[in-house]
Amino acid sequence: MSESKVSLSGICSIVSKDLEEIEAKLLEKTASNFHIMDEAVQHVIESGGKRIRPILLLLSNRACNSKLNPQYLPDDVYELAVAVELIHAASLVHDDVVDEACLRRGRESVNKKWGNKIAVLIGDYLHTKVFSILATRKFNDAAMSIISEAIQAMCEGEIIHAFRKNDFEISKDDYLEIVDFKTGKLMTASCTIGAHTGTNDQILIDAITEYAKNLGIAFQIVDDLLDFVANEDVLGKQPFNDFREGKLTFPIIYTREQCNRYDRAKLERTFYAEFHTEENIAWISALLSKYNTKQSCLKVAQTYADKAKAALKILHDSPARNALLRMADYIVSRES
Repeated sequence: MSESKVSLSGICSIVSKDLEEIEAKLLEKTASNFHIMDEAVQHVIESGGKRIRPILLLLSNRACNSKLNPQYLPDDVYELAVAVELIHAASLVHDDVVDEACLRRGRESVNKKWGNKIAVLIGDYLHTKVFSILATRKFNDAAMSIISEAIQAMCEGEIIHAFRKNDFEISKDDYLEIVDFKTGKLMTASCTIGAHTGTNDQILIDAITEYAKNLGIAFQIVDDLLDFVANEDVLGKQPFNDFREGKLTFPIIYTREQCNRYDRAKLERTFYAEFHTEENIAWISALLSKYNTKQSCLKVAQTYADKAKAALKILHDSPARNALLRMADYIVSRES
């Protein structure tokens, strides 16, 4: 997406051993007594993903961690990282049902492979495993509160976005608020929990939280843009998917605000069209080029990424802090 590529593997190299532990725990914690259930759950877990939320939790812990917060043991950090990844995984399974998606990360979605009923129940099952982790480890009120508030916000964001589907007039501010609830709150929770497990210093925790809030917005803007400009093989799903489903996302909102009267009217008609022909999709692609949407969206995303990095100035220099800084650049430069 940008000229300077940042490697995610390079960013997370300092926590690579921790990630191996978390990967094993994801399968361990989701195992059931029923082979047929395990097959579906493993399909979700082994589909992979970047594990950005566990990475952020681990790096935030390290960046704030001169000595582990005495309320937490090292294994507690792993368990919390597993919990946030399972919340994310469950949300994707449910999203695919709502969106009637056939692909997830280049593989058949759970709903495509086993049907909507099984997919909904698998998503619910993953949530129960989160509650089991939290109850078994007897985490303090801070961790429990952060996670429960994130789950509530995600549900609220999904519901409001569903109500606003096919709404061509949704404002940029309203949209960013919705996606902050849908995706940003869990990213923020991951970082904040990581900071909590590393320190009792509220100033440091607040700095990490501010970092995460801005990182989440940058992430979503780029995520929206990738739906229009990324290669299908790299993205793992059909391009223009959100637009086809009647979802107005940041690139279209930006373009709508830049359009002349003629282009805006045609964009609105195309958005409300019952079927999106390849001709329509080609016109939208040309419109995005005409109004320089890709570069403009990346510029906005970079502004939020820079705000995220600025929030970390208060933290002492360390490999983990540097990795968080590079993560902000990666979020903007990624191609999937």
